[in-house]
Amino acid sequence: MVIGEFCAIYSEVVTAKLAQAGAGSWQAFIMPVALMCFAGLCLLGAYWLGYRAVGDIWVVTVVSVTSLLLLEPVVIWALFHEFPGRGALIGFCLGALGMLSTVLL
Repeated sequence: MVIGEFCAIYSEVVTAKLAQAGAGSWQAFIMPVALMCFAGLCLLGAYWLGYRAVGDIWVVTVVSVTSLLLLEPVVIWALFHEFPGRGALIGFCLGALGMLSTVLL
């Protein structure tokens, strides 16, 4: 699941980076589209295997959303070298607290 989430986030951020650079040709989007297709296959397999192993879709969903919460800021910082603004940072912290309460409660 982590591989699928990472590939999905990476392809989304690369697409945003292409938009920032003004690259509007279809050739530039081939790699992000192919990577997103691979990510989708990984995520579908992870959800299927996770549900078969655990038997609770909510546990699988929490793992997926938590991996998004942890991986997305790292990938964004690695590609854009930007830190979040005040509003985004508050939203990130509240999301982390919500995820923590889901796991602990």
